[in-house]
Amino acid sequence: MTRKLGNSGGTDMSDNRLPDGKFRSGHAVKGGRTPGPSRAERLAEAIEPHIPDIIAKAIELAKLGDPASQKLILERYAPIAKQDAERVIVEGFASAPTLELKAQAVMSAVASGQVTAEAGERLLRTLDAYARVVVADDHEKRLQAIEAGRNAPKPVTLDHDTGRVLDNLDDLA
Repeated sequence: MTRKLGNSGGTDMSDNRLPDGKFRSGHAVKGGRTPGPSRAERLAEAIEPHIPDIIAKAIELAKLGDPASQKLILERYAPIAKQDAERVIVEGFASAPTLELKAQAVMSAVASGQVTAEAGERLLRTLDAYARVVVADDHEKRLQAIEAGRNAPKPVTLDHDTGRVLDNLDDLA
């Protein structure tokens, strides 16, 4: 069965393909892009020899007080530097023994205004990534032990509430 595609009046795309799935020579879907340079490439080529004059004129207009030229010059040649990430110290974070206590320290610091909500969010995302690394590392160790024909170490399980590593099934109770 052959079906029509849109308003182009063409037939099913399989009519335009070779058995290996490639398009037949000279055919492109919906006509494709015309060969040769694009409009942007032609414009860039036409402007290229005039760039020094254009820059000089923009600077001249900026000096005369033209706000658009001033903005252009400042945005392109003296952009505002990106701000460094905020450096934060969260009391109790480093000494907290579990991921849950570390997260509580972050939340307390955010709630008391010691760190911004954005910095707290970044710290919590870092804790989440760390937990994933712990689990992935454990999986890798267990896989290597299995492949080596030894008894695999017991799996590491993180308690979702506390972030603690559970040592045995009794910890789950």
